[in-house]
Amino acid sequence: MDIKKVKKTYRSEILSALTIITLLVSFSMFSTTIPISNTMDPMMSSGPYLVNKVYNFTTSRDYVNFSKNIYFEKPYIYDISFEIVTPHTCHMNISLWDPVNDKYDIYDSRPGNDTLGQFQPEEIPFGVAITGNYTLTFQAHLDQNLNIHIKIINSGLKCLQDALPPTTFSHLDLYKVNKFYKGTTILYNISLKTDVLYRFYFGRYSPIAYESKKYTNIDFNITSSIDIEYTIYINESLPHVCIIESFDFGTAVEGLYNITMTIYCRVLCVNIAYGIIEVEKIADETDPNDPEPLPDPPNNNTRTGIEYNMPVEWTIGIIIFLGAMVGVPILIVVNRKKKNATGI
Repeated sequence: MDIKKVKKTYRSEILSALTIITLLVSFSMFSTTIPISNTMDPMMSSGPYLVNKVYNFTTSRDYVNFSKNIYFEKPYIYDISFEIVTPHTCHMNISLWDPVNDKYDIYDSRPGNDTLGQFQPEEIPFGVAITGNYTLTFQAHLDQNLNIHIKIINSGLKCLQDALPPTTFSHLDLYKVNKFYKGTTILYNISLKTDVLYRFYFGRYSPIAYESKKYTNIDFNITSSIDIEYTIYINESLPHVCIIESFDFGTAVEGLYNITMTIYCRVLCVNIAYGIIEVEKIADETDPNDPEPLPDPPNNNTRTGIEYNMPVEWTIGIIIFLGAMVGVPILIVVNRKKKNATGI
């Protein structure tokens, strides 16, 4: 075979190999830079959902029950929502039982007995006062079969957090979420500074189903460390769920304060969140009726009279001057004696 033909054959094979390698590298780079489309809704695969599914509600089985398998953690807010996804209507009731088996009726159909229609989502927030496993029952009132999409998710927010700036929430001096039975009084003690303005926040975090039951009132009293009582609210109506009330309170003395809250309602129990934050110093505590103590009596060992302090430079100068006054005459006398001695 001719040497030129052999070289040409090898060159052709090398070029072919290089072309294949180049195509493979280009394809791999192209495939890594172009994202693969994902048709799955990210919300459908999101981790925070405790429930996210469409359920059948039929004339023979018109409810869905989650029996002690919904885990709620205090003091987070959970969003419970549903909507009809077939072309139908119905009424709905939702009840919830906490870990100690106390019942909350958290939802019923809209006022005026209006039915819910397709794609009319309803969302119910629920703030947790007790951590544990909860039972929820969705009861539909219907005359034909339909499908309902139910979702339960941890909002990631704590009670009160949704209504306060993040910096404010993180600096609460007191923060509690408690379950109040009707007529229950809760007493809490907190140490407060004097001449400081504090802001008190509170709100209801469990929804109440029936319009006739949307009655939640509060008595609120504060007693200072010197047993002075301040009445803040007497049978005052609380706003709707997740709506926060607040008031400012300036202190006159420091010490342990007693906070007393009584909740009146027409349901078994409600969850109430409350917190206190220090706002600002409102006075510097200057009080002529409370003068500063007299100074301590003088110590018997303390020197009396006038004391003089002389700079170091002056002291050195005086020493040099006195030394000159004494030393110069002595040098003159010594010098004269030497001269007389040499003259003899």
